[in-house]
Amino acid sequence: MFYTMLSITGIVLVIGLSYVSNVRARITDVILFGDSYTDQSRQHSIANGTYPGKDYQEVFPPNDTAADGGVQWPWYLGLYGNYTIWNYAVGGAVCSNNLTPLYEELDVSTGQQAWFIQDHIDAYKTSHQKLLLDPSSFVVVQFIGTNDVGIGSFLTTDEAANVSLPDVADCQLNSLKSMHALGARNFILNSLIPLQLTGLYSNSSAPTIYYPEVHDGNAWNKGMYNLVHSLNRMLSDGIDVLNAEWAGDGRIEWFNTYDLFKTMYNNPTQYFNGSIPANVTGHCHQCPDPDDYTQCGIGDCTLAERDSYMWWDELHPSEQTGRNLAAEIFKKIEGNS
Repeated sequence: MFYTMLSITGIVLVIGLSYVSNVRARITDVILFGDSYTDQSRQHSIANGTYPGKDYQEVFPPNDTAADGGVQWPWYLGLYGNYTIWNYAVGGAVCSNNLTPLYEELDVSTGQQAWFIQDHIDAYKTSHQKLLLDPSSFVVVQFIGTNDVGIGSFLTTDEAANVSLPDVADCQLNSLKSMHALGARNFILNSLIPLQLTGLYSNSSAPTIYYPEVHDGNAWNKGMYNLVHSLNRMLSDGIDVLNAEWAGDGRIEWFNTYDLFKTMYNNPTQYFNGSIPANVTGHCHQCPDPDDYTQCGIGDCTLAERDSYMWWDELHPSEQTGRNLAAEIFKKIEGNS
């Protein structure tokens, strides 16, 4: 899907990448791969039978809401940077269904990249193959991993046989290499967030709508902390290897989403400004009975209160958190982060 945001009246936005010389105002397009932390409506379109094909138009509130309860952060990124956004993320996705086949949604390494090829590669796999975008005009942002390490996978020891965490790290890095082979040259790889701060992976053992059974919350909390830190370290180290391998013919920047979320968590009044005091431990969207989805929404916070919350539900960040993320990603693209 793509959309273009108009310039904000009275504001001059200067865009560029710090790691490419003399490129101010060149970045016009942002390509995004990921899961429900990024997806606006692709997963819902797949579920309702309107398969998102070439030039897919995302669906926004009030017709559809993202996993943050409203509009996902890429829309705000497009607004802040006057970018055309191509959001290929799918809720429930993993890096590769061959490694961590959780929901069988279109994964980053094959399904989502196939959409990019459909939109931006002419004569694919022929002698006349051509990238339809100027490599200097776009940046690829990859933000995946939450489902790879969570329930139904590594945290609950449900990963496929002979699959290890380094395999997941290699998948993410190889996905970037595949995009490089297609002609992309500017990349941002987002780290995993501190998932141990979410309601789902907190030290509470109470059932949630995402896992409606009593469980060992303390073990989950510690296990998730370890998984997130381990995968983030592998990815960060892997970026250095790829950048050295490419020797200037392309560049991956590391975006420390983990630290940003910890900063928001530890300084809530600087980031959350709804009609009630900032809240980084609770969540807006309520599901009173973890065994009954039909009751979800009973007891939700009000519209005026939403921007006070860091979390929309037990797993997903709020729309306000997404705005904060978009602002920082924009700074990264601009070279000021």
